[in-house]
Amino acid sequence: MTASDARPGMLVQAEREAVTAALLQATGHLAQGQDAEAILRPFCEALVAASSHIRLAWMWLGTPDTTIIRPTYAVGPAREYAQALVLGADQATRPLSPGLRALATGRPVMATVRSDPAFAPWRDEALRHGLEVTASFPFGEAGDGKQGVVAVYADEADYFARLGWGPFVAFQHLAQVALTQAALRERLNIIATFDSLTGLLNRGAMQDALERVHGEARRRHETYGVLLLDIDRFKLINDGYGHGVGDAVIRGMARILEGSLRPGDRAGRWGGEEFLCLLPGADQATATAIAERLRADIMHHPFVASGGRIMYATASLGVACFPADGGSVQALLNHADMGLYEAKRDGRNRVARASDRGRSLFATAQQLEAALTSGRVRPAYQPIVALSDGRIMAKEALARIVTAQGVLEAEHFIEAADRFQWLHRLDHDMICQVIEHCAAVRKAQGMPTAYFVNVSTDLLHHAERVQDLLERITRTTMPCCTDADTEKPLVIEITEGQFLGDFDAVRRTLAPFLSFGIRLALDDFGNGYSSIRYLTELPFAFVKLDKTLVNRVQTVQGRRILRGLQDLARDLGFRTIAEGVEDEACADALAALGVDWAQGHYFASPRFEDAPEALGKSPDDAAS
Repeated sequence: MTASDARPGMLVQAEREAVTAALLQATGHLAQGQDAEAILRPFCEALVAASSHIRLAWMWLGTPDTTIIRPTYAVGPAREYAQALVLGADQATRPLSPGLRALATGRPVMATVRSDPAFAPWRDEALRHGLEVTASFPFGEAGDGKQGVVAVYADEADYFARLGWGPFVAFQHLAQVALTQAALRERLNIIATFDSLTGLLNRGAMQDALERVHGEARRRHETYGVLLLDIDRFKLINDGYGHGVGDAVIRGMARILEGSLRPGDRAGRWGGEEFLCLLPGADQATATAIAERLRADIMHHPFVASGGRIMYATASLGVACFPADGGSVQALLNHADMGLYEAKRDGRNRVARASDRGRSLFATAQQLEAALTSGRVRPAYQPIVALSDGRIMAKEALARIVTAQGVLEAEHFIEAADRFQWLHRLDHDMICQVIEHCAAVRKAQGMPTAYFVNVSTDLLHHAERVQDLLERITRTTMPCCTDADTEKPLVIEITEGQFLGDFDAVRRTLAPFLSFGIRLALDDFGNGYSSIRYLTELPFAFVKLDKTLVNRVQTVQGRRILRGLQDLARDLGFRTIAEGVEDEACADALAALGVDWAQGHYFASPRFEDAPEALGKSPDDAAS
């Protein structure tokens, strides 16, 4: 072989190596591409940069059912040709172009400009730009809802035949993988951003949107509003009509929000049956008007229940605006939540802003949180005495907040604890202190008296805190707590209203304490529901008679009721404890009826017993 014979082969090899090197370099950008166009652009640019023979590379991206395609990006000396190119998919009038054939078959297609009949309308213009041959490479899958093609043009008719498909097909495969990964990232982003049931933004995405709007409003000194919406009595809908109808109502609420909000407003599913609406630029009057319109639209919207029946739902909304209701995102959400709480409390199907009372409740909640964090929530102990002889039989631990100005009783902060779902923290903290106190009393005096402490359903629904308490009792309060024959010094009080109706659920909730042998007391009996069934269904050792009923002991009817309850207690084997005894006459009348024990200010006020000097007060000063 002569040197002149070898030269064409050497040139082809050099061209192939140049194209391969350019494509390899372009692969470094594939992983960085966040969408299909960002991934395919380097492919086009790399090919044009690799060789002077490649005059043009263009790309198109669209849906599989598209009938007309136009290049969405083009690069190279013949870019002007691509800008005017319009390719139709009507095979009846003319043959499919190479790009459309590649899309249809899913395989690369090569065609020469001078001989391929599809070029008839474009041949002269293509030749004028020096284009002799084209190769089209398809990307994407119809199942993803997106397809694309990259068309590469060279100035020599045998260019692709001489170089071979290898470098181009290899890069096509790499780009396809990158496109698949980009589609997966997009789907994962949708999952992370949108609620699957409603298609609205989910809580995390709404929080991000709220932070952005808040930051912009602060910079521009503008207002914005938030609406917190909750479907009224949704549990009744879900349980009465079934979860399918419940889901349909939630989806219907989402569509109402989308149709009723202004352009530019955002709505998201905040959790369960709650929705959050973000109203950029809205002042208090505007936000309230939008909330009222939403409430009315929801109230009049028919929902289809099982069997084709029509049902209606209502919603309550809490409104808050920046900066009037708070300077931070969390403050606004808290005020909107407080407004929602007041709307529910006042009858539902209402729009409300946090009232002065609501703002005070929020301030109290902040005070409670600070007290829990700093250890300033302390138990004060009130004696429970036997009415027959005045002996102290037990003590009740009552939560108090110690402040520089004095001591706050539970009635000042218990509603805030309940509203902001901190009851489990309060109960856990109190019981831990009672356990430690109980252990200290036994160490100093022997077996301690019984200690009563209130327990909320909020605590009982936090299994990890219940387990921690049981472990503390076993570890801290002496061997007698593990002896099944010994009465435990801890008595937990529950209020019947918290467990109304579902006795099986009550048993499951209380099971950890019952199996440990801790005794139960039913609190506030005689105020509210007062179901006798509770006394027969659950193993109560004590029933505490509410002070409202106790204070009627001086009336004939009150004495009859209390005597009947005492007879029932004797038959069922539990002790009665009268609450709120304030004077001698009341105590004597209760004793005459046979009521077992009593507590109240007539006998003693609640007092701190453990390390009162650490609080800067004497026990008498600390009494509340």
